[in-house]
Amino acid sequence: MFTAAFFPFLIALGLWQLEREQQKIVTEKVYETRNASEPIDVSSIDWASSDLNWIAVTATGFFDNTRQLLLDNRILNSVVGYEVLAPFYTDGRVLLVNRGWIAQGQSRQSLPELVLTEDRVTITGHIYVPDGELMILGAEEAVTESWPKVIQSVDIQTLSSVMDEAFETHVVRLDENSTAVLQTNWTAINMRPEVHRAYAVQWFVMASVLMFLYLFFSIRKLER
Repeated sequence: MFTAAFFPFLIALGLWQLEREQQKIVTEKVYETRNASEPIDVSSIDWASSDLNWIAVTATGFFDNTRQLLLDNRILNSVVGYEVLAPFYTDGRVLLVNRGWIAQGQSRQSLPELVLTEDRVTITGHIYVPDGELMILGAEEAVTESWPKVIQSVDIQTLSSVMDEAFETHVVRLDENSTAVLQTNWTAINMRPEVHRAYAVQWFVMASVLMFLYLFFSIRKLER
């Protein structure tokens, strides 16, 4: 009964890891292709589309430098810091733009100084669609009066309500050469495809060991 229950379970886990490997390979290819393409003006984007991830975009407008957000617990080169997000107004649209990473500083009570131009600028970046990552603005941050606000995660709908802005459905991450960018370390995936393959091999090995033990002890029982 133990073998009948766990053997198909282990095989299913192995197959799931192989499926995840293929998904990551496809994601990497899409990222490389779209990252190398010419940026599209945001006015031409269908924000209701389900296929927006990593599309290169450009926009001209103004940043709101008085209401910036600090996405907490972001690590770059083993240094703790924040990702800085700011509203960007362009042609009747409002984008939530991720400017990149900035170091935390000596303490959490001393927030980094965020400098932004008030001039009209052109930015380039790509649309970021989280892969199963739920981002939520905590209630404790939503009621604070001071800016910038430190948040633990980002939910566009909640932020639109809290900040009284009609943000587009996804964040735009700035390219490394864009105006107003900080430090960037954007990647298409958070785990290499070969890691999933290694996990799959582990599950299949465990299933093989389980079947071997089942046959071994069954044969010994018949011999007795």
